[in-house]
Amino acid sequence: MILDSFKTHTLIFQIQYANAYELWDCAGAVGRRLCKVWPGLTLREGQPHQQIFVGDRAVIQTGVGNSTVTLSGDKVFEQRKVLQIKESFEIWCEFLDLDVLDRVSTRVQYSKQFPSLKEANAELFALNLARWPNTKVFEQPLESDKNGLDIAYRFEDESSFSLLRVKTEQIKAEVELDPELFDEPKITKERDRLVIDFDRGLLGSTNARKFLVDEWIKGYQHILRRDIEKVLKGAP
Repeated sequence: MILDSFKTHTLIFQIQYANAYELWDCAGAVGRRLCKVWPGLTLREGQPHQQIFVGDRAVIQTGVGNSTVTLSGDKVFEQRKVLQIKESFEIWCEFLDLDVLDRVSTRVQYSKQFPSLKEANAELFALNLARWPNTKVFEQPLESDKNGLDIAYRFEDESSFSLLRVKTEQIKAEVELDPELFDEPKITKERDRLVIDFDRGLLGSTNARKFLVDEWIKGYQHILRRDIEKVLKGAP
């Protein structure tokens, strides 16, 4: 199974709905309840149309038209996290008086780190998902370590969609330090990785009162693991 060599990097659970102006009257109560579900949250942004709370590897956003749970790390699917997402959803349904959802989606990024972007590219090229030119094009060298692929597959009908994306990328972070205290005033760190990004959602009207978050996430994982190799290993 290709996913067995990857770690989860980010999970985003989102719901969209008709404008819930009830948020203007109950923002404080929603925030207090969410802080009980996610201990350690602090308020990053509080405006009439949305409130954003940030905690340990978690960002919880409540909005007039959409609400989102964003988790990071390699334990986003653990049972406790799924329960916290479920309880957050129930809080939104209760205080925002949600009966119908216009869209429900879950997006997860899986990543695998490599010593260099060239090695990450080599693993992606080996999947034979796209034809690579055998001669110089666009005045760019074929042997550059920064070459790469960014491939997306989209499957959609009237009621649902699945978007699978595979890419290589180099992440660069820079931290500036006080030059009076540190010999090196700037620290730069790079990471090269191969990313599998899977976004799946329901389109159209969904009964919010009957929607089971834990079953949805369980089904999400099952569908991805069942079918991903039909796409990524389907090429000769």
